[in-house]
Amino acid sequence: QSRNKSKNTDRSILILTTINNMISTCALMMLVPVLGGVAGFSCQHHGTRTGAAKTSQLMMSSTSQSRRDILSNAASVATFGLSALVLGPNDAVAFQTGPITAQSAANKAAESYQGVYSDPNHPEGYRVIMASGKGATMTLSDGVAKDAPDSTEEKTYKNIPVAIKEGGNEFLFDFSFKGGPKEVVGTLSNDKKTITFPDGNKWTKNANKYDGIYKDPKYPDGYRILRKFKSMNTITEVNDTGNPKDSRFIMGKHASLFSIPTATFTFYDYTGKETCTEKLCRTCEVVCKDEIEGQFSLQESNTVFMYGTITFPDKTIWTRI
Repeated sequence: QSRNKSKNTDRSILILTTINNMISTCALMMLVPVLGGVAGFSCQHHGTRTGAAKTSQLMMSSTSQSRRDILSNAASVATFGLSALVLGPNDAVAFQTGPITAQSAANKAAESYQGVYSDPNHPEGYRVIMASGKGATMTLSDGVAKDAPDSTEEKTYKNIPVAIKEGGNEFLFDFSFKGGPKEVVGTLSNDKKTITFPDGNKWTKNANKYDGIYKDPKYPDGYRILRKFKSMNTITEVNDTGNPKDSRFIMGKHASLFSIPTATFTFYDYTGKETCTEKLCRTCEVVCKDEIEGQFSLQESNTVFMYGTITFPDKTIWTRI
């Protein structure tokens, strides 16, 4: 019985080792297109050569490791392999490591209090705070509660003045427009990521990682405000002039956020030009649509997609402020 148990253990280790090696090979080959510039990749198992010598070497190598080590290594490599599968070749750039690029460091240092804030007291709503003159303006919506009647409409309050006290870390809010108190002081955290109020409530800036206020170099006076709409859908306020009357709103969606620090975002009806697919058969309909994809990045060491940016195919880069 002891001899049989030992054989079963050795067989289990052999199987785990083989799986480990196969997953390692697959995961590494998936990264080849990104790291080596190869156009495609292939992951195939060509079988195991038979022979007493090879089996003996494999068994000797296996017995030199504990079963716990084999399991641990297999789990680690499997996780890496699954990550590569989820991210795909285009997103695998997130694995790049190295020193922080100068541009990414500058982008991160330049981020201010401006952004899209979430309020835990109103999880379906949002607050957008943007600099204006010596102070700021706020757009506020409490959203529509999930248990509200279907006919309930979202109320949005725009261009609400916000005073900034000397020093820049205290804001003076007036919530009387919706029946709230006046002269409420909100304190900006040192990292500029939260605003805390006297009652303990705390607003969090850009809580969804990608949301925020972006600048497009083609329109220096304008802005783009990207925020979550529902689930994986987004809504973006596109403004080219800086005048709120010139804003238009476009819908979009994002790919899985498991790939962050990089993720692909799709924007609909942004360019004003439709691209049509070729007609593949007599009865096939030609599909025309106006959409463009941008690559969002929080990667500080990536030399292609800088921190706090969305990069488009025409090399236009939106930078979060």
